Amino acid sequence: MVLDWPKRLNIALGAARGLAYMHHDCCPAVVHRDVKSSNVLLDSEFNAKIADFGLAKILEKGRELAAMSTVAGSFGYMAPEYAHTTKVNEKIDVYSFGVILFELTTGREASNGNEHSSLAEWAMQHALGSEPIEDILDKDIMEPMYMNDMSSVFKLGLWCTSRLPPNRPTMKEVSKMLLQYTPAIVVGTQKNNHDVVDHLPLLKLETV
Repeated sequence: MVLDWPKRLNIALGAARGLAYMHHDCCPAVVHRDVKSSNVLLDSEFNAKIADFGLAKILEKGRELAAMSTVAGSFGYMAPEYAHTTKVNEKIDVYSFGVILFELTTGREASNGNEHSSLAEWAMQHALGSEPIEDILDKDIMEPMYMNDMSSVFKLGLWCTSRLPPNRPTMKEVSKMLLQYTPAIVVGTQKNNHDVVDHLPLLKLETV
């Protein structure tokens, strides 16, 4: 099945809240380091949970950059500064989450920009060009009533994937913005996780 826009938006909000908790409510803060669609689990109600903390890094000194011995992560989701410096803070998760927003709004996978670029690079090229954003949104789910919100979430993905880390929002800010677009019917208290499904890719979850 292909997830419709309200479900995708609810998944984005749930994942954003999970990352916001890790970054701002855990003491010390935790950076996931491998945020990607296959590490977002869905329960039977399509509530999202962040999973796989094998690469997670605790920031012992608040939000200062922490140096890693090696670069680890997934192609298409990795923040450029992390690949170049091996230093991390919460903004590398923000970048990766922005890529997930591109996946949710365009229907493409993180590595599927074009033959020369990742999805994040492809999205930025389109944003800087003359082509309307509406032309690159996922045609399988785009309806007139969702177009403005899909465009806004795509633009939020652009903000999250800013080349300069200080220019990216915090995950708390991202959560607040997503909440503005989420219909009240899917914003209520999330249920406990039962029948958790590990999905890959996120947008093409198959029925069982």
